[in-house]
Amino acid sequence: MNLIWNARNTPSELHPVLRALGEEYPLLEGSQGVCLSFEKVPEAETLRVTRHGDAFLVTYGDASFAARGVAYALSGQECDEKICFRTHGILLDCSRTFVVRPDYFKRWLRRLALLGYNMAMLYTKDAYRVPGETYFGYMRGAYSMEEIREIDAYAQKLGIEMIASIQALGHLEPILRWGAYYEIRDTDNVILVDCEKSYLLLEKMIRFWSEALGTRRIHLGMDETHDLGRGRFMDMHGYERPFDIYNRHLKRLCGICEKYSLRPIIWNDMYFRYANKAQDYYDADSPIPQDVKDAIPKMVQLSYWDYYHRDEETYLKMLDRTRGLNGGEPFMASGIWTWSRLWYDAEQTLATVKPCIDACRRRKIRDMVYTMWGDDGGYCEFESAFAGMAWAADCAFNGEVSEERLSPLYRAVCGTSYELQTELGKMEIAYRGDAKGKWFNVNAPSVLWDDPLMGIVWHEMLARDPDVWRNALETYRVLRDRAEAHREDRAAGIVNHAWNILNVLAKKVELRLVLLNAYGRRDFSTLGVVAEKYVPEVIDALEGLNDSFRDQWFRGYKSYGLEIMQIRLAGLRERYTELARRIGELLDGRIDRIDELELRPETAGLGETRYRMIATGGWFV
Repeated sequence: MNLIWNARNTPSELHPVLRALGEEYPLLEGSQGVCLSFEKVPEAETLRVTRHGDAFLVTYGDASFAARGVAYALSGQECDEKICFRTHGILLDCSRTFVVRPDYFKRWLRRLALLGYNMAMLYTKDAYRVPGETYFGYMRGAYSMEEIREIDAYAQKLGIEMIASIQALGHLEPILRWGAYYEIRDTDNVILVDCEKSYLLLEKMIRFWSEALGTRRIHLGMDETHDLGRGRFMDMHGYERPFDIYNRHLKRLCGICEKYSLRPIIWNDMYFRYANKAQDYYDADSPIPQDVKDAIPKMVQLSYWDYYHRDEETYLKMLDRTRGLNGGEPFMASGIWTWSRLWYDAEQTLATVKPCIDACRRRKIRDMVYTMWGDDGGYCEFESAFAGMAWAADCAFNGEVSEERLSPLYRAVCGTSYELQTELGKMEIAYRGDAKGKWFNVNAPSVLWDDPLMGIVWHEMLARDPDVWRNALETYRVLRDRAEAHREDRAAGIVNHAWNILNVLAKKVELRLVLLNAYGRRDFSTLGVVAEKYVPEVIDALEGLNDSFRDQWFRGYKSYGLEIMQIRLAGLRERYTELARRIGELLDGRIDRIDELELRPETAGLGETRYRMIATGGWFV
């Protein structure tokens, strides 16, 4: 179905949006097709789509959300919605291996506009080229000024504000690793406060984004600086209260921002963490000294991030506490779960986003962003997260989500099944299964990285539930069968990639179940089958996963960063080869035991999915 619009009777502010959307969607200037018209009203939060015969009328208040009305028309639906946010955006992590290409991100921007988003951040610790700084973004595919301007110009056509998301205190390990920055290093990831060379670099960083983007808002990060002032700073100056170091640094940054007419945003967590000995972000009982609050610059907007809580009350309490820091309106950051995941995790997302939005609605919060982090290597199939973005937008515009409304809208925007994309995410298994009835996750990456001999994750999960691996194997097989019929589907999350992930997971678990059973009984015949049949099958599955990962990578990312996953998968493949060697040595009588398989530890305290914590019992990986 073609939607047609006429420039003469369409508000001029929508012309760039409609033309940009028309590059991909059946939205044309002309006279043949279903007529699409627009009416602007004073109520900024209003969005209404009504159908009159073969025509759709989009009634909107804020032009930046009008594209969502187009999406409803594309799906053949009517709507009557009210957005509760002034800023409704996403943050995509481009700091942990992958950096999205500008041409590919334009596809994201079109989809974001249609779903009802009017802001986007590309989180870049070091992935941009700072003039005169050779090692800033070195070998990282860092963005040039021209690339960011290209993205920004396209976003502006779609009514989307691009806001820089950088780090100006902590999380700077990608640059501080280089000897060129030793002089401005406090700790491995925190820049040295009160060092003039630090501020020369920070001003270059801020100036880059001031010149690259049209917006005057900039997110400076400054979260998770747990060891601020405890490295070289302490060696040079002695101990000083972290609050004071932090606020003094923030004041210097605000001065730089004022110079470039920028309005800074920072994460709020360290004000709460420094207030208690455990550095617990969500400790509501530890007071923050009044002199600390008084020293927070009023021009700074504080962003409260929370991706974990499933109860509305926590969000309400923390929003109130954030308001109380410097009297400003908080910028809320929830999460669409992609980090430490191979596929979008709907269970965790839905359970945390809904109470967050409800709390924001009650507290009249106007600025919202959904983060999509890439912790541990950015290996998630991020397009699968469009299902989460669609769900979150439906919640923000309607309060209560209707999948009957959401599903056809998602298909019109993303060209595939919402239900399928969400279902495949069940590879990230979450259930109540430990002795105390608490939630725990059998995350797909932790199963993938688990060593075939050591089985660190294997033992951790068994300590929680003795049936966990048989149940997991059944889940992987069912989902793999579900994906089988759709392996050609590339419209959002590439289903063939999901199939390859599930194939590896299923074969890994199956092999280990057979291996441990046979080894425990010293069933040499079956152990020979493991070496000659099961191991080659897992290695073949890993080759398939390596190919499909590479395929989804080059769909939209720069080449830098791919080496991380390839190194890990190659190492895992070698470990399966080693398993076969060990079995062969046992069967030949050259060894009388396989040491790693003798262990049956009952551990249940690791709580980790990161590669370096589970691929080996050693430290250096």
